[in-house]
Amino acid sequence: MKTVLVTGATRGIGYAVAKALLTRGARVLALGRDFSRFDLDGERCERINFDLRAVDQIEMLCVGLGDIDVLINNAAMLTARSFEDYGAESRRDVIATNIEAPAELIRCIVPRMILRSAASVGSAPKICGRVVNIASVAGFGGHPDAWYGASKGAILNLTKSLAKLYGPQGVLINAVAPGPTKTSMFDQLPQSRIDEFTRLVFAKRFAEPDEIAQVIEWLALDAPEYVNGSCIDAASGGYLR
Repeated sequence: MKTVLVTGATRGIGYAVAKALLTRGARVLALGRDFSRFDLDGERCERINFDLRAVDQIEMLCVGLGDIDVLINNAAMLTARSFEDYGAESRRDVIATNIEAPAELIRCIVPRMILRSAASVGSAPKICGRVVNIASVAGFGGHPDAWYGASKGAILNLTKSLAKLYGPQGVLINAVAPGPTKTSMFDQLPQSRIDEFTRLVFAKRFAEPDEIAQVIEWLALDAPEYVNGSCIDAASGGYLR
């Protein structure tokens, strides 16, 4: 049974991912800040109440989580503020949640994947762990929330950098860049932005969280060894690269 840590698991894409992985028989560690509407339960689902802005506490958190086979860095913060209206605190919160926390989780968890795998069989197998970072088309196309877009661009670069570092040791580190998706962030978009997205994508609609979750599930459980250091754009052709 695979143990999967999913951040931002209480709603939107993270919730859909947690639900899909439970259906596949995985043990899910669901990390979030508000579980008031989180209805996934059972012996294979553990709730972890944690604020990822507390980056300096992540290492201690990871010590208490035990063995993890798959890390899904999904949690993210978007303020929908203009660049001129960003205050120092808001900027720090976005950077901590969207860049520093995923990087720190990888730093704390991935080396343990490698050590545990090597100790169990004498030498590391072809795949000894997986990381899926949730980026965004905002990371390569720009975004009205400039710090959100910048943070997603950083996640894309982080994915490639750490795949180079850990890929030779058997860890698959990939990213997914969703296009416009019906999550709580959708409610923060102005109508002009919604109209622009709808015009650009081939499907002429926003994605459902379950559709993005299917891509993440594949990377988390099924993708072959040769899919490493990649980013899958799940955007219905709206942001072709």
